[in-house]
Amino acid sequence: MRSILWDIISIVIGVVLILFPGEAMDLSLKVIGVVLLVAGVSGIILGIKSQGAYIAYTMSGAVTAIVAGIVCLLQPQLIKSVLPLIMGVIILATGVFNIVNSINAKNAGASRWVASLVLALITVICGIVILFNLNQAANLLVTIIGIIFVYNGVSTLIIKILNRV
Repeated sequence: MRSILWDIISIVIGVVLILFPGEAMDLSLKVIGVVLLVAGVSGIILGIKSQGAYIAYTMSGAVTAIVAGIVCLLQPQLIKSVLPLIMGVIILATGVFNIVNSINAKNAGASRWVASLVLALITVICGIVILFNLNQAANLLVTIIGIIFVYNGVSTLIIKILNRV
């Protein structure tokens, strides 16, 4: 029963993400900000109490977490505007690297290099679309995550029902 409850919660979270992507992103950034602040303060306390070679790493990581938490809480629009840019650049770069890998596969005599090239080109196009639609990309990302939550919850429920003995 408890495992079915998690599947239902996954579906509900997914539906909320799909219907309210902007609000879900804002809430997520607030939660992440608070978590980072708590982690940072905890890191500072541990850094003060500890001794040894790792104290500088502990303290610098803690300060970084505090700064990131403050930015998430006080400047959520900054995070929302930078996140799609980072995502678009990563996807575009991945597509370009995959194109290079496809060409290398062709030169090495691989027989299915065309399929990998097509997928790489689609990846590049997705990266470009994100970069040219940064304002909509953040909400689109949240909506896609919502769809994945709904799919995961529904598919897991179906599997559990089908395998029920």
